[in-house]
Formats: sequence, structure tokens, C-alpha cells
Amino acid sequence: MNKSFFYHTPDQREIIDFCKTAWPEEVREVIHRADLATKQTFIFTHRWDMERCEIPVTFDNKIDWTYRFKGDFEWTVNLNRSRFMSELGQAYWLTSDEKYVTSFINLLKDWINQNPLSIDEILSSKEQHYNVKDTWRKLDSGIRITNWLKGYHCVRESDYWTREDEQLFKEAVHLHGTYLKFAFTPHDRQSNWGFLETNGLFQIAMLFPEFAESKSWLSIAVDRLVNMCELQIFEDGMHNEQSPMYHHEVLHCLFECVWLAKKNEHPLPSICEDSLKRLFLSSLAFVKPTGSQPMISDSDDTDIRDILCRGAVLFKRGDLKHQAYDQLDYESAWYYGKEGIDEFHKLVAHPPSTTSIHLSESGYSIMRSGWSESSHYCLFDGGHMDIIQAHGHDDFLHLDLNVFGKDLLIDTGRYTYMEGEERRYFKESFQHNTTIVDHTSISEFKDSWTWGDIARTTQSFWKTCESFDYAEAGHDGYRNLKDPVGVLRKILFVKPYYWLVIDEFQSNETHHFAQHFHVSENVSVQTYPDRSVAVCNLNEKEGLFIHSITPAKLTKDKCWISRNYNEKHASSKLVFDHKATGKTRMITGLIPFHSTVTEDVVIKEIGVRNTFGDYFSNEDVTAMEINIGMDTHWVVVSHSGPNSFQFAEHHMTGDVLLVKKKGDQLNKWVIKV
Repeated sequence: MNKSFFYHTPDQREIIDFCKTAWPEEVREVIHRADLATKQTFIFTHRWDMERCEIPVTFDNKIDWTYRFKGDFEWTVNLNRSRFMSELGQAYWLTSDEKYVTSFINLLKDWINQNPLSIDEILSSKEQHYNVKDTWRKLDSGIRITNWLKGYHCVRESDYWTREDEQLFKEAVHLHGTYLKFAFTPHDRQSNWGFLETNGLFQIAMLFPEFAESKSWLSIAVDRLVNMCELQIFEDGMHNEQSPMYHHEVLHCLFECVWLAKKNEHPLPSICEDSLKRLFLSSLAFVKPTGSQPMISDSDDTDIRDILCRGAVLFKRGDLKHQAYDQLDYESAWYYGKEGIDEFHKLVAHPPSTTSIHLSESGYSIMRSGWSESSHYCLFDGGHMDIIQAHGHDDFLHLDLNVFGKDLLIDTGRYTYMEGEERRYFKESFQHNTTIVDHTSISEFKDSWTWGDIARTTQSFWKTCESFDYAEAGHDGYRNLKDPVGVLRKILFVKPYYWLVIDEFQSNETHHFAQHFHVSENVSVQTYPDRSVAVCNLNEKEGLFIHSITPAKLTKDKCWISRNYNEKHASSKLVFDHKATGKTRMITGLIPFHSTVTEDVVIKEIGVRNTFGDYFSNEDVTAMEINIGMDTHWVVVSHSGPNSFQFAEHHMTGDVLLVKKKGDQLNKWVIKV
């Protein structure tokens, strides 16, 4: 019985014509990488290559499948994941040039001949968690076989594809199935690895029913998918490693399983599709106005609008289409064919129903002024370290900021997985937009994949409405200092005008406190230390004022920004630091500006009294008056819990308060009691 793959011959002409018309640059890139592969030259520049490398590497004679370019094992695993085999197949369909078929066959035979695997080797590798050798790791094998299958379903139509090639290919597929059946551990069940491995096993079992073991393999794969959905995917839709990069790798694998099952009318337990939908909606929640994922927790600056296209068609959701491309993306055309291309075109796009959102299990709060490409955006990380403490960075209370849709304050990225100072540099808290106490990172860094004593979140609060977003979270990362320090960050976004970042520190003795802000590398920065003000210019018209409202010394330092693996660029970071004793506050205003807006935003502290008329100390409460042209706002933030406050002729009770006056109109909000 023939099984349906994602694409098949009747759709070929529609797919090719659409891709060449709608995505000519993508077509050129695929053909370019395929051309390199025909010459035994390899480059990893696909947007979803997990560890990119822009430098081509050529093997003049025999390919060394264990070669480590510049000593980086991630290059080796990318080579063995074989995306080039998928692209050789696509290039054949796109051009009808048989050279891509012969190269597919030659590379297939070379890999098989050089990398034999026996059952004894598999079973004896249990102590290595079934990672038998460099070319037979379970994660890479799951990825490799899905790439082989994509190429195979194109090249097998060629006259150059012989019965001997078919037999050899099926034997290799069967060996991958045998390996992936055994190579699964309880840790895989809790890790993104499990999804990437299981996707390979699932596709083998679904597409090759002639294998005697396929029925059993399919049952095993489905059971694993169900267990992993239960363990790994939070109710808020975020993958539990809390890394957008690996969130999308998991989404990709679950999508391929769900879509292949649908195409073959093989029902899966409902948790699979429900979990996949939550993954897509979480991606929608955190996508930046640029269309990219945030670079938090080992993530690159990858455009995820292709992912949103895929979800829009599968779940027929106009909100996903609203943030996706204007037309179906290149890869989705191969997944869905003509029917999907037409469905995406007919689908009516509409903005998501909620502008700002809090992902309660993962702890991310996303604040927006709207859903346009020029909207303001802030992501605040108030969550815990990732569940398996691998891809997580020491980024407690970090924030990302886009103004007028453009990157301004960003995570510095990951750059490398190689052990050393560069890996440590990008993982520790100093390179995140958070607070530092006594020049000490929040958690204890051990090595590239291990943390020692990690911080834990201590409290969390979220509230949103049309006029404001408010989030707060704390951590206990400085509990082991000789004099422990409690840390709490509060962020108020008064839409669309400004953010107030309020950092509170509880201690008994004198400490050094610092706020770090890393600026996108294409932003120019001028500092005015005498006023504790920095002006960050995106261009001649737009930018951001960063103003320390409380006393702080401002310095401008150098930093690195890594938007992709193996790539880093020099940029600037701003540090506001302050030495104080006991209960301490640091308050910073983040104020977008545009040359066409004439109203300046002016923030000043004002006094606040209790019900007896006595003034509170700054240690207990901060009250601010914010003037925006003819409008006036008042914000009161208690540092000692809720109370009854008199300020600027207003009397309100609570913990965080907001008043807005516009002409004769007065609005009041108790943001937090």
C-alpha cells in the first residue's frame, strides 16, 4: 500500500511555479546549496540550521563525515543531519537537472559505506545514552532520515534512480528505524531530542508499511509523542526548555507527524494536535514586530513567519496569518501543495484578539502597543530556568524592547556551544538586560551545559488592559551572599508612551547594584552621564530615551551581539550603577521618541503622604508625575506593600497606582492592590 508523503508528482508543477514566482531568492539559495553539495562542498545557511556556518568547506577527495570545522562538533552534526539531501531533491524538481540525482545517490552511498552500524553497537551504547558514535547520534539520525526522505521523494522519479539504489535506500531507512526504536531514554522523553528522534521513527513507520516492524514502530512513536506532549509542552504553549529556537524545532517535528498522519488518514490522540496548536499560539504571542523570534536562551534572530504560515493553513487561523508572510512561505508550499497555497490565499487575516499576553507557566510577559510592523514591543522574562537547565541562560528578569517595530534593547544571543569563555560570556547574566548585585552573576555557571546553584522565581504578577500593561517578578539568586539580597523587578507600560522599570532590592548592608541594557548593533548611542540619560537613535527620526529617575552612575561599555550561531558583532551596552545600604530602588524610564511627535515626555518624582499628612520616605514608596504635552500622568509604586497614599490632590489605596488626566477627563486605575 502506497503512503502519501508531503508532496507528490501531481503537485510538482504548481509547487515549482509558485516557488519560482513568489520566492525566487529562496529558490536561488536552495539551488546554490545543492550545487555546492554536488561538489562535496557544504555550507549551513538555511534559516533553521540549528548551528549556522557561513563558511563553505570542501572535501576534495573522500568526505570525512567526522570532520570538525575549527574544532566545533556542531559543524560535524550539521553535516550528518544532511539537509543538503533534501535540497538536492528540491533542486532536481526545480531544474530537472539530473546532476542533483547522481549527487544524491553518490552522497547516500558514501555515507552508508563509511558509517556502518550493527545491532551489537546499538545495544552496547546504552551507557552513552545510545549515542553510538559521532555519525550515529540519535538526535542527528532522526533529523537525517527526514531530510533523506524529502530528497528521496523527488529523486526516485529519475531514470538514474535504479532498483539497486531503491534497495540500498530502503535498507538504510530500515537501519535508522531499528536504531531509533532502541535509542530513546527517559531524558529524551523530557528533551527536545525526543521529538526530533521520534519524528524520524514516525515517518519511517508511516511511509514504509512493508517493513515487518513498522506497525510496532508506529505504535511506539505515537506513545512517545503523547508522553512528550504531556511532559514538555506547557499549558501556555511554550516548550519547557523555554528557548524559542528549540520550541520551534519541537513544533516542526510535531507538525510533520500531525500533518503526515492527516495525509494518510491515521488518527492521532487529540493531545498531539492540541499541543501543536498551543505551540503555534505561543509563537504568535512572542513573535517580534520584525517577524523574528527573540534571541533568548540559545536562540538566533530567526524569522518565524514561515512557521506562522504553516499554522495558519493547518488550523485555518486568520490571527496566525496576520503576523505571517503576505503569501504562503516557500517550505509550506512543499508541505501543502496547491490546495494549501489556495487556502492561505483565501484565508482572511485579522489581528489576534489580545494585544498583550502573559505566558504563566513559562513566565514570559509580552507587552505591545499593537500588532503592526511599527508597534512597540517588550518581552519580560519573569520565569524560571528551563526545566532541564541546558539551553537556559542566566537571564532572570531580562527584557527585550522594540520601538516603532525595530530592535533596540536585545538579548546578546548564543554565538557558540564550544566550551570556553565565549560560551560563558553569552550565558551569564552580565550579558542580559537585567540587574546585577555586587558584580556577581545571578546563578552559578559550571560549564556550557551545566548550572550549579540556580536562582528561583519568588513572585509574579500580571495585569493588562487597553491603557497599560504591568508585570512584576523576582528571584532569590543572591540568597547565598554573606548579606542576602532579595530582587524584584516591576515593569509598567503606559501605552503607547513609555515604560517604567522599577527594580527593588532588599538587604541589610551596603551593596553595589547595576542595571544592564544591551543595545542593538545598528543603534547609535549618546550618553549624558551628568543627567543619567542615554539617547539611542534608530535612525534620524526614531529612537529611545533611557533615563534613570533615581540616582545612578551611567557608563557606556562595549559588548557583543550574536544574531546567529558562529556570528557576532560589536555593539554597546549601558550600565546604571548605584551603591546603597538596606532597602534600595532603581527606577528607569524607557521613552520612545519620533521627530514627528512634538510632545516631550518629562518624568519627575513628587512627594506622597499618608492619611495623617506625613510624607513617606523614598524607601517606602515612589511617586512620579509624567507630563506628555498637555496631558499629565501620575504613577505611584509602593516598595513596602499596599497602603493609602495622598499625592497631587489624589487619594488612592493599593500597591501600584496610575492616574491619567487629559483636559477635563480623569481616569484612575488600581493596577495592583
